[in-house]
Amino acid sequence: MSKGARPGAGQARGVTRLAFAAGVLVSLGAILLLGEISARLAWPRDVRAHFGEKGDRAAYRPDPELGADYRSYEDFRADNAARLAELGPLDGPAAGWLFLGNSFVQAPGMLADTARQARPATPIINLQRNIPVPLRAAQARQLLGAGFRPARIFFVLLPVDVLDIGRRPLSFVAVDDRGAIGTRLRPPEPPWDGFVSRSRLAAIAWIRSGRADGDPGFDPRRVGEAPSPRVEADLSRILGHLAETSRRFGVPVTVVALPNREQVFGRSGFGFQDALKAMTARLGLDFYDARDILAGAADRRALFLPDWHFSERGNALVMEGLLEHLRAADTPAKTP
Repeated sequence: MSKGARPGAGQARGVTRLAFAAGVLVSLGAILLLGEISARLAWPRDVRAHFGEKGDRAAYRPDPELGADYRSYEDFRADNAARLAELGPLDGPAAGWLFLGNSFVQAPGMLADTARQARPATPIINLQRNIPVPLRAAQARQLLGAGFRPARIFFVLLPVDVLDIGRRPLSFVAVDDRGAIGTRLRPPEPPWDGFVSRSRLAAIAWIRSGRADGDPGFDPRRVGEAPSPRVEADLSRILGHLAETSRRFGVPVTVVALPNREQVFGRSGFGFQDALKAMTARLGLDFYDARDILAGAADRRALFLPDWHFSERGNALVMEGLLEHLRAADTPAKTP
């Protein structure tokens, strides 16, 4: 014992250290427990898409081709009730054109509205909702299966549409028991897979690491220039489903490929469009590529709005080229 040290001082310091460590462990355990409880009450916003938004309509069922489909036409109709009520009856001789696409088609002033201005005698049908590409193909099947016979379907695609397929391959689409669409996680290697399957906190950490995605090697920066073979395979499945729907119901389909701003300004190649052209030729679908009419415009900046959607001028050029494509191919849509 050192001079001046009191008997039991070392033992007291040891007890203090143990008490401190125990306190840290208890505090850490309490934090983890509270975090686990909080995660079980509600998923954080950045991972919620993997499990379906809280309150999603129970409208979907698993589908072997598209990952998910509406459980019935009644569910599809209920999910689009307001818009279908605006459109009125969709059958009859004036069935018109059906436009399926993202906000470049559905938003006010975009391609569907441009088509209405260009073809005022043709009813233009669009549902005004931006949904993932596979569900757009499902919408076509639901509408045609219910008796709707448009003169033509225009299935519009941009490189940005690949992002959802890239992060969530069709084989990783999941539909829960509520009928909400989520994402099946790629599990980690054992023994960590047990933690992820049992703990929401562990699942959140695994998702945020980026390694839970169905295609961890997906590069969103190259969707326009060089879609990966796996992405091309999923796109081919979706378009194959669309082609089968077209043949079954006798409704022609034109796949419309629009470039993004990087492509228009020459900062990206056109691998996305080239892949679509090869797919549509193989599947027997009509194909229109708007790259030349937009990338060759004199004032390319005037083709875009500040949010990088196409401007009135940009959409007018796309429609002008599309109508010329139909005339040149001698496949005009039936006019009411």
